[in-house]
Amino acid sequence: MKIMKKSLLASFCILFAGISVAKGNIENIENEAQPKSEGKVKSAIKVDQKTYNVGKIESEQMNSIYPGFSDSFNHAFIGLPKGFQGIEEPFYGTFAEAKDKFPDLDEVTTVYPTVLYMQGSGSFSKGPTFREWITGELNWVFFAPNTHTSNKRPKYSSPVPKKIYEEIHKYRQAEIDQFIDRIGELPFIDKKRLFLMGNSEGALAAARYAGKEFVGRLVLSWTCEPGYYTDFPKVGSKYKTDPFLNIVGRDDVYFGKDSPYNNQYNNKGHCGDALLRYKHAKVVLLPNTGHNVMKNPFTKQEVLGFLTMFKDHRAKGQKGQ
Repeated sequence: MKIMKKSLLASFCILFAGISVAKGNIENIENEAQPKSEGKVKSAIKVDQKTYNVGKIESEQMNSIYPGFSDSFNHAFIGLPKGFQGIEEPFYGTFAEAKDKFPDLDEVTTVYPTVLYMQGSGSFSKGPTFREWITGELNWVFFAPNTHTSNKRPKYSSPVPKKIYEEIHKYRQAEIDQFIDRIGELPFIDKKRLFLMGNSEGALAAARYAGKEFVGRLVLSWTCEPGYYTDFPKVGSKYKTDPFLNIVGRDDVYFGKDSPYNNQYNNKGHCGDALLRYKHAKVVLLPNTGHNVMKNPFTKQEVLGFLTMFKDHRAKGQKGQ
């Protein structure tokens, strides 16, 4: 299906509202080529919510199905701030490299606010910028599962049946579960100041995850709505006081209101309706912006402002009701 160019009538940024459309190719969901489809996915699953166990997938399950799954943690991308173990500049690398540089990494006692970042379906191309913002400017720890380390990971080239997308979503949920299971290997993480952030494919994982471990969530370039990508746009935060930030481009061709791939769903192009129960939710709709919200200069201040505002939210004893 060809995408018609559409002129924009106005520029605006909205809280708790939005819409979307843009140019693009669905096989290039983040302007990054996705891997080619390599046949059937291993887990023969039915398209129903019960089968997917939406919101929590145990990492042990993925380890048994996909050899090398644990390497997404072992070789995760990490950022350690200036001053960490006396370093004069932030450390950017992988978890394996960090263990080489800091032999006593598993014995560090100073804790830092941390963001677990779930990248999109393509490469880690946006991750380094987010890492520089979070580690370089806020002096927080950044940790991102290296999702493509296993050559057995489910692969696809859109469009594909939803059961294949859902197998991917299960894989990404399991990456979050693995992080929680192995958080003891990261004693420098402040568990009272732990945030979950995702972009595009990773944003769905961040929104859907059903655990209570994260203070707040940042969902970028996904709209918490059904569509070609899923029929189960669940928001898994348990507490209605959990902070939630959704940033989406008005012209997002994949998940926007006017997306040709979702035009039968009557979507609004943002997470506003899905977040009505949350007291500290914010939706930022960026006009003249497509799927890549990093192209908009307001994204940085929204991300850093949100993290700074709610850093002490859980530390102050704020929980749901």
